[in-house]
Amino acid sequence: MRAAQIAELARLCGGAVLAQIGCAAVLAALLWGAAPSWQLIGWLAAVAAVAIDIHRLARRARRGTGPAASGAPVRRAVARAILLGALWAIPPAFLSGTGTIEQQLAICLVSAAIIASAAMVAAPVPPAMLGFILIGSAGLTAMMVKTGSWLLAALPVGYAAFLTAGGLLNARAFVRRQWAEIALTEKRAVVSLLLRESGDRDGGWLWQTDAGRCLRSVSPAFAQAAAATPEALEHMPMFRLLAGENWETADHPQELRELLNRMNARERFIEFELPVAILDETRWWRLSGAPREDERGGFAGYHGVGSDITEARRSADKIDRMARFDALTGLANRTAFNEALRKALGRCFREKGQCALMLIDLDRFKAVNDTLGHPVGDKLLRLVAQRLLGLIGPADTCGRLGGDEFALVVANAADIARIDALGEAIIAALSAPFEIDEQIVRVGASVGTAIGPRDGRSAEMLVRNADLALYRAKEDGRGLHQRFEPNLLARAEKRRAIESALRDAMDRRELRLSYQPVVRARDGRISGFEALLRWTHAELGEVAPDEFIPIASEARLLSQIGEWVIRSACAEAARWPDHVRLHVNLAREQMVDPQLPAIILSALAQSGLPPSRLELEVGEKAFREDSAAVSAAADRLRALSVRISLDDFGTCASALGHIRQGRFSTVKIDRSLIVAAADRDPDALGLIRAIVALTGTLGMDTTAEGTETDAEQRVARDLGCTHFQGFLTGAPATPDDARAMIAGTLRRTA
Repeated sequence: MRAAQIAELARLCGGAVLAQIGCAAVLAALLWGAAPSWQLIGWLAAVAAVAIDIHRLARRARRGTGPAASGAPVRRAVARAILLGALWAIPPAFLSGTGTIEQQLAICLVSAAIIASAAMVAAPVPPAMLGFILIGSAGLTAMMVKTGSWLLAALPVGYAAFLTAGGLLNARAFVRRQWAEIALTEKRAVVSLLLRESGDRDGGWLWQTDAGRCLRSVSPAFAQAAAATPEALEHMPMFRLLAGENWETADHPQELRELLNRMNARERFIEFELPVAILDETRWWRLSGAPREDERGGFAGYHGVGSDITEARRSADKIDRMARFDALTGLANRTAFNEALRKALGRCFREKGQCALMLIDLDRFKAVNDTLGHPVGDKLLRLVAQRLLGLIGPADTCGRLGGDEFALVVANAADIARIDALGEAIIAALSAPFEIDEQIVRVGASVGTAIGPRDGRSAEMLVRNADLALYRAKEDGRGLHQRFEPNLLARAEKRRAIESALRDAMDRRELRLSYQPVVRARDGRISGFEALLRWTHAELGEVAPDEFIPIASEARLLSQIGEWVIRSACAEAARWPDHVRLHVNLAREQMVDPQLPAIILSALAQSGLPPSRLELEVGEKAFREDSAAVSAAADRLRALSVRISLDDFGTCASALGHIRQGRFSTVKIDRSLIVAAADRDPDALGLIRAIVALTGTLGMDTTAEGTETDAEQRVARDLGCTHFQGFLTGAPATPDDARAMIAGTLRRTA
């Protein structure tokens, strides 16, 4: 009822406030000159301030920002009404003696009108109305007393009595109207409950308690939901039914405690959901209830309606789980994982601790999918998830971000050594063999870690920096754990600058080719040139190939650049003598490009270069990373009658089987083996002898790469290498210098 009083006052006093301020302004203007101006201005400001405050108080309580159901807003409204009445008593009581007859008449009329408005506006709060009328009319009475006529002095008193009677009648009518609305609402609620009891398609039921909150008049539908008989539930405390066998303990769900508090406070509740223990099973009920009153208006208990929403709740939980967890592995998906990361970071700020974000990328997973099929790949991902869960604590979170990308949030990362150990444990666990469908599957993992909030004060910054660390781990050879360092951010900025500039490099003609000679070991004659890509940028300067080529690969620019290299190099090689071959390096991405054979045929046709003079070099690493695809691509290229060379042989010894199959025309021995052999390393010497013997048997050439000293060239010749390539035999040269070198060797051998 108090809330209704305040709401009605807020509704009515909006216009009344404007009227109060307007009448005060008019009265002050009429009295200007009859009283000191500072008094009139001060009185006007006070009236405006109090009127506005009453309106603000009523609206605040109506919106629910104040305790409207308590008596505090009512008491404040009464106090301010009395204060406002006192302010309106000032003009007739103290300012009427010095004015003209017109000014006195204005004071009388305005004051009477304001008092009458209070009887209408403040009627919902009778104490406020009475306070304003009595004090305001007291000012008019004092004014009339000054006339010396007791009859005139009695007029304001009678006027106030008349207004008070009318205001009280309005207040009584308002209260009756409110109680009638409350009763009607309760009757509607009861009718609704009865209708739901008789025909609710959701299987609802009526429930009722006495003043002691024990069940009464238990319906069969209610008893069925509780898995009991109506007789067994009759007189049972409702709390005991809802809490189950452990009702006497203090360990109860939060929802049940909240419901008990509401019932103790005799509050109404609507569609309140809570878990209920029924026959050792947790069910979910939705209850609505309202207090009942007896014939004397006292508390008689509760009545309400309930329904079992367990199946709907389970469906909602399943949908929520599908939206937050990865269907394949059961781990948190990207959305749920990011929430866990934000919570961990927030906890670090509150407790001044540290957390860790670890991004995990599987190595060689694509090869598993391509060779063994996606079903095996899916099983592998499930096993990876199980191994990761076995490495973390209960406070940590493991998620699958997509594909073969996993991530961990370590809640407590105060011990950095423990994080490093966890990174190594992850790599060891995922590098161990997996047995899937009676097959042994081997992959690996690279891990990048960022520590929060040291390496990032937001989840987005932590993800970015952990990703930079992961990229560095893969760049350094995979199978490594790398923590974020500030210089990685600078490296990333440089990479972005290089990528941006590289996209325009061809249009700006910044790319060029240099040619390094390959000479025969027996006579030093040039047998070919390897085309080497170079890039000079106006701001970045000379950018090293091993720096911009990986970036071009990631930016999907390598195919476009590679095609330019092939066409330009073939056009230049067509100007060389027939015995000089062109060597062109191919990256793995180029090798597996289905358009590569057509590009090579087109370049050969346009330049007129015979296929036998083109030798395509493929790094041994490409066979290790994607053996089946690269081998098939090499076979397609050999069908074009071009020569295929195995580059950097000896770095991982994974292409020996391909050599035995005779896929190559030349095997280029990596410089690291040549240097070791020059130092008389027995393993290197033995390996090179074996390579030379094998290639010689198969009719292949062997080229010693990177020979830079006489000792290296001498040991390569002694071991049987057929060709040399390195700075000792010739540095990379411009096309004109390369043609001059060919002419020079021709003159020396003539």
